[in-house]
Amino acid sequence: MKRITAILIFALTLFASCAPLAPKEAELPSAAPAATAEPTEPATESPTAEPTETAAESPTAEPTEPATESPTAEPTPAPTATPKPTAAPTAKPTAAPTAKPTVTPKPTAKPTATPKPTAKPTATPKPTAKPTQKPSAEPDQSIFDDAVFIGNSVLHGLWQFGVITHGDFITRVGLNVNTIYTYTDDDGVILIDKLNGHHYGKVIINLGLNEVGWPSQDTFMKRYAKLIDDVRERAPGARIYIIAMTPVTKKYSQSTGQENGINMENIRRTNERIRRMCAEKNAVFIDNPPELFDRDGYLPAEASADGVHFNIRYDRIWADHITLGVMNAG
Repeated sequence: MKRITAILIFALTLFASCAPLAPKEAELPSAAPAATAEPTEPATESPTAEPTETAAESPTAEPTEPATESPTAEPTPAPTATPKPTAAPTAKPTAAPTAKPTVTPKPTAKPTATPKPTAKPTATPKPTAKPTQKPSAEPDQSIFDDAVFIGNSVLHGLWQFGVITHGDFITRVGLNVNTIYTYTDDDGVILIDKLNGHHYGKVIINLGLNEVGWPSQDTFMKRYAKLIDDVRERAPGARIYIIAMTPVTKKYSQSTGQENGINMENIRRTNERIRRMCAEKNAVFIDNPPELFDRDGYLPAEASADGVHFNIRYDRIWADHITLGVMNAG
C-alpha cells in the first residue's frame, strides 16, 4: 500500500507540475522552498491527507457527470421523434379504401333498369286478335272437305254452277223430307242411304221450300226432326248444320206464292220453328244473310229470274255466308 500511495503521490505531483496554473496558483512555488525546511513531517502528512480526497473526488466527479449525461440525453430524443412517420401511413390507407367502396353502389342502379325489356313481350299479344278475325272475313271452302250437302234445287245450284267446289252433294229438284227416302241415284241407291259407308264430319241440310206450302206445318216439322235423327244414324259423329229457307221476291210471293204457299209470310214463320228445332236437336242453325233481302224484306228482284232460284251473283253471296257460318260454328 505504501508503494501504491507513493506512486499516486508521484503521479499527482507530476500532473500538478505539468498542468497550467491560474495566476493565484503560480505564487505557490515561491512559497514551497520556505516549507522545505521541515522535510520530514509535511512529507508524510500531506501525501496521505490530499491523495485520498483528491483521488476519490476528482476522477469520479469529472468522468461520471459527462458520461451519464451526454450518452443518455442524445439517444433518447432520436427514438421519440421517429413516431412521426407512423402518422403519415395510417392517414393514407384508411382514407383511400373507405372512399371508393362508397361510390361502387352506383352499378346497382343499372340492373334495376333492366325490367324495361319486359314491356315489349307484353305488347306481342296484339297479333292474336287478327287470326280470330280472318275466318269470319275470308271464307275458306276447304272447311267442306269432310262435308256433305243435302237439299233441294236451290242448294243444288251451288254445285251445278260450281259455286261450292268442296264436299259431296246429295241434291235434287223437288227433294223434301219425304222424297229423300224414295228418290234414288243413277245406281239405284236411295238418297239418304248414300250417307252410309262415309266418314263425314259435317252434314249441311237445306230443305223446306217444297214443304212450306203443306197444309200441316206440324207434320213438316216432325218429319224434319226425324230426318236429323236418321242422318245421325248413318253418319255418326258428324255435326249437323241446318240452313234456313231462302226468301223469294215480292212479285213471286204475292202471286204464285199465294197459290202454292211459298210466300214470305210462311217462310218467316217456318224458319222460326226450324230455329227452335235446331236448339232441341243440338244442330247448328244458319240464318240468311242481310244481302238476300231488300228494304221490304223480300229477295231483291235482281237476284232471281223466276223469283225463287238465285243467279250466280247471289249464289256466291249465299255460299260465302254458309261457309263463314260453318267456320265460325266450328
